[in-house]
Amino acid sequence: MGLFKRSIAVTSINFNCWRQDFRVKFILLFTALIVFNTLKPVLQYGLDNGAVSTPLLLPLLFGSTEISIGTPKICFHVGLILLLCDAPFYYPITPYAIMRSKRSGWCIGTCMYIAVVSLVYIAFITICAALVAVPILSLRDSWDGSAADLIYGTSQMSAASLAQLYPTIIPIAVVKYLYPSGATLYTFLTAWASFTLLGMILYLVSLISKNILWGLAATGIIVFLDPILTWFTFPKKFWLQYFSPVCWTSVESLDSVQAHRALTIPAISALYAILLLASFVAIYYQSKRIMITDLQGNNDQ
Repeated sequence: MGLFKRSIAVTSINFNCWRQDFRVKFILLFTALIVFNTLKPVLQYGLDNGAVSTPLLLPLLFGSTEISIGTPKICFHVGLILLLCDAPFYYPITPYAIMRSKRSGWCIGTCMYIAVVSLVYIAFITICAALVAVPILSLRDSWDGSAADLIYGTSQMSAASLAQLYPTIIPIAVVKYLYPSGATLYTFLTAWASFTLLGMILYLVSLISKNILWGLAATGIIVFLDPILTWFTFPKKFWLQYFSPVCWTSVESLDSVQAHRALTIPAISALYAILLLASFVAIYYQSKRIMITDLQGNNDQ
């Protein structure tokens, strides 16, 4: 069969293993709880005061703060690592899959699996965020309603008073300067790219080191580099955010959104493309050299 069909077959084999993997179900449930807990103030304010909300709330989950270790953005990236923590995805059927698909089909199929898992995960987060807003839903492409009131305050209550009643971490710049549709599109695409890049680095390091723990350590460092760099950027070192792809998922970090920021959409797009291509080439080269017995030993760890 052709290379494309062989690659699809490898991707399907990896997804079939989800059926009996309670780890995946737990991660998705935990992710849904994080989304609900983060956006609960927006929903609660709307229910209490008759305010509405757009369903495009994804950008509110990827805000960046000076101390952002506990932010949803970090939790989601950790969740992605846990979804792919069984890299290099060795199962009893893997040796036969490699024999049937050959090394090239196996490599491409595995990379496709990482990209599709990342797409499914960010889509799941987006849908969960939209479902939170269903009871106070408004289809207008505007933040007017719950989100705007929590940022600006109302004639009856100041923003500080509302923050005490409805504590939330809404990124102010997103609500002030962007439409929900544009901010959501940017966040969705960059988060997908960031998840995919993280997964490919996890896979590559595990292949090279023949030890999955090194892959987990490398990706963990990349994720938790985000709050460290965010803390160091203030007040005039925003160029440091170029060293963390996790930082690039926060739309308020763009220079077109806030003055004196360093990140630009063309630069981020180019960096993601270069890093993803370089990761794929490195994985392709390494997959040609590794022995099947190394894969088994890797997963046994």
